[in-house]
Amino acid sequence: MPITIKITKLKKKEGDILMKRISVLLVEDNQLVRKMSVLILEQLECEVQAVENGKLALEYAEKKTYDIIFMDIGLPDINGLMVIDQIRKKGKMNSKTAIIALTAHSDMKYQYESYKMGATDFFVKPLMIEKEILRKYISS
Repeated sequence: MPITIKITKLKKKEGDILMKRISVLLVEDNQLVRKMSVLILEQLECEVQAVENGKLALEYAEKKTYDIIFMDIGLPDINGLMVIDQIRKKGKMNSKTAIIALTAHSDMKYQYESYKMGATDFFVKPLMIEKEILRKYISS
């Protein structure tokens, strides 16, 4: 699978929605994709916590509210869709957080299931992370 990287530096302006550091939970089992995604998000001046499985994702989502969660749905332990569902059902923390479901499969059933479980949006990998994607999910 090709890895697409596009790094766009954020310009901090007074009143800019991205003036604050965006907190991101990245859930990705592929080590290379995880490392590259962290580098890109850090270049975009995000505060990133990256984990490799659903169990850790649930642990971190219980401890902190994130601005955005990027959730791979093909995880080795707990299906990412189930993790999204559990995060949404637990209530307080991350109930309003944007959760972006990620998969290498373009089958529409994955998209349908992602939205059904509570995903805010759905992307087929590779995802080009740039400031417009972050801006879309962060309210002022």
